[in-house]
Amino acid sequence: MTTDSHGKEPQATPCFWHYDQEELRRAAAAVEGLKNAVGTVNPRLPGRRNDLVQLVKKWLARVLAWYTRPAHEFNASVSWALKEVVSALEHLSMNMLALEHLSLNIVALEGRLAQSEKRNAALVEAMQEQIDLLLEQVKATKKTTNPEASARPMETSGRKRSPEGLRFYIDAGVGNNRTAYIIGLFGSGRHYINELMLQNIGERAKYFRDTIRLHPGPTPMIYSGHATMKHVSRAQASPEIMGRILGAVRSGFADLIFVYRHPLDSLLTNWIWWRTCVREDKLISGISQVYTNTDDLSADLERNFLDFKAFAEGDPDFFAGVPGPRFLSFPEFVEETELHLESAALALRLEDFMIDPLREFTKIAEVMSVDLDFSRLCIAPPKTKPCGYLTVKDNVPRFKDFIDGLNAETKRRIERIGYKAMV
Repeated sequence: MTTDSHGKEPQATPCFWHYDQEELRRAAAAVEGLKNAVGTVNPRLPGRRNDLVQLVKKWLARVLAWYTRPAHEFNASVSWALKEVVSALEHLSMNMLALEHLSLNIVALEGRLAQSEKRNAALVEAMQEQIDLLLEQVKATKKTTNPEASARPMETSGRKRSPEGLRFYIDAGVGNNRTAYIIGLFGSGRHYINELMLQNIGERAKYFRDTIRLHPGPTPMIYSGHATMKHVSRAQASPEIMGRILGAVRSGFADLIFVYRHPLDSLLTNWIWWRTCVREDKLISGISQVYTNTDDLSADLERNFLDFKAFAEGDPDFFAGVPGPRFLSFPEFVEETELHLESAALALRLEDFMIDPLREFTKIAEVMSVDLDFSRLCIAPPKTKPCGYLTVKDNVPRFKDFIDGLNAETKRRIERIGYKAMV
């Protein structure tokens, strides 16, 4: 079923609305006030009758003290627990802020280290050329002063010499790592690739981050995230950031790997994911958490087709009440996929991983110049099935009409990226 391939939406990802801890503090204070109000007598206007009523109420409150004491103790415990929760969250927030600062410092240090390595490599090359020139001059001098010396060979070729053959041996130690970016539009199966990277890419996995950062030079970092090239979209890095990634690729110190699948499968996945997020304020790791089978999905689509259509058309009202831009319309999503395919050094179709996951993963290792023993790897295919939208199309006539009614340019783009819109 196609809808499972969205994978885990971590950390990651969309629906990032900052929770105001002040609201929790107010709630804790309100509980404290209600706790203190238990067993108290509400005030009444002065007067003989009201005074008598108040006296009876106070007497009843005192008589019932044995009954309300557990309630007081329970309320006090709840109030204390809420205060501890507020305190723990405040400490956690401070720790997360400190961790973020540390992460930024590490990334900045990596950038400076990469720049230093480039400068050192250039310096080493210049020094080696000077050493070669000096050795040639020494050789020429020996030839003129001691003809017998010409019979003894002198190693002067090559830019690197062993310590035994040259006194001034220098090794820059600059590896062939380039910053790797794994980019996929939302709902394309990128998180499946993330899992493969973490489990099978070897030592390089310690440099993996499920986020996007930019560097002025090559690094061993592996970044994974959503990004668009033309249209601004919710939960995806902006075209400006994507442009800077492409600049790094053109400069030769970064690799771009693009992950995609059939846009209609992504459309169904994204609609369900965002509807659950926006309507129920809940994040799901995959839509199998919502539906047990394709028939349930089809029935829900039939009931809520107008909601689906609004999402597919990029209607801002779909996200009404939730701050931030709208998500891509379906034609924009298809256009973005085509633009990414034109720019990526390596394009990976999720459907191809369903056929031969090891072969597809080998392509990643080759692009990243990672030396792995593939005979020891066990690469599992995605759990989803290819082109699951076809089953939904057969079950929901209005969804079939939606596909038939796509504009001609969108249909042509779907075919240009390797799929058939009408099948």
